[in-house]
Amino acid sequence: MQPVRIVFTLWTVAFLWACHDATQTEKTKETPTKDSIYTDTTDITTDKISVKNTASNEGLEDTVTDIKFEDISISINRLVVFDENSKLAETQKDTVYLYSELGETIEGQLISIAGSQLSNLTVEQRYETSVTIMDEGPHCDLVDWKHYESEWKRLKTNNKGQFICDSYSEKELEKFPAIQINELKEYVQEHCGKGWLELITTIKSPIDYPSGVGVSRYFLRLTGQRKDSKEIVKVIVFEIAMGC
Repeated sequence: MQPVRIVFTLWTVAFLWACHDATQTEKTKETPTKDSIYTDTTDITTDKISVKNTASNEGLEDTVTDIKFEDISISINRLVVFDENSKLAETQKDTVYLYSELGETIEGQLISIAGSQLSNLTVEQRYETSVTIMDEGPHCDLVDWKHYESEWKRLKTNNKGQFICDSYSEKELEKFPAIQINELKEYVQEHCGKGWLELITTIKSPIDYPSGVGVSRYFLRLTGQRKDSKEIVKVIVFEIAMGC
């Protein structure tokens, strides 16, 4: 059985109103199964690599997340990610996982690349969507179930040579493969619990509240050629906090 992500976060009244203006009676949830992963978006611990910029929120407009690989260094502006184990200072392997702060996105951000060891450099981006079941704060994210995966798209550069991350419409971010709604309900009952199933007994599609579809991961892929003609590929995976 595959795990899911169950998140319990304290939301402000304003944010709750923006997400959904309906009031629901709190329902008792069963304890997640042993296949589920319990996390809190303010304190995520994982075996994967995680990084975080320590800039204060007041200076967020100047926040830069730096990622160092053996052949190249990458800087992404205005992005805050977790760095509980101080991995940011280390040289990363070919694939690195970043865990974004709540509300963070790479959409529209600028990427600067430093290093003279590579030529013919290209940067591509894609995203993945997943289903999340919401209950006015707590949510069960089905991040290891079905997904929509967009195609890779090559990023353009500005007049300073910085790569510009793609942005997506709300319609694009709600894309999801066709499913039988009973498939979703069965998975939620097995991996989230009966209480979560009760929330979605009347839904007809995965985007009927309190079910929703949103980005669970962004991906960047950097490809270049070293001086010895060997091609290198670096992949950055951004794990996104879901729910509302």
